[in-house]
Amino acid sequence: MEFLQDLQAWHWLCFGIFILLGELLGAGGFLLGIGASAILVALLKFVLPDLTWYWQFLIFGVMSVFLTLLYWKRFKNFNEKTEQPLLNSRIKNLIGRQTPLIKAIESGQGKVQIEDALWTVACTQNLPIGAIVKVTGAEGMVLLVEPIE
Repeated sequence: MEFLQDLQAWHWLCFGIFILLGELLGAGGFLLGIGASAILVALLKFVLPDLTWYWQFLIFGVMSVFLTLLYWKRFKNFNEKTEQPLLNSRIKNLIGRQTPLIKAIESGQGKVQIEDALWTVACTQNLPIGAIVKVTGAEGMVLLVEPIE
């Protein structure tokens, strides 16, 4: 308890910087409020050197919760907006593509090559090699296709 009574502004400043450095490792914004709160307590302790340890911790706790909630409320959706929502969803990017069959569809399944990958395709009707099909959806890693007339 003696250490708590001797807390100085630089203790809080070092703690805040340490937490913000931890944020750089990829905490996703969770540590921003905590680090900022520690730096705010350091500033308060610098301005009010007689601030007792329990007030320092109370201010730190309340500000940590407040700033973290504020961050999540204001900026959580900011990082989720994108101009290309299907960028990392390869199968969804394939919907609508037209391609020839490289293996005939027999018993409901065949194969197509799209760019550098071979895909298993499923269709309700049998189709010969070379028939042009359009990707209409997917079930797992199997593309659903329909023939192009």
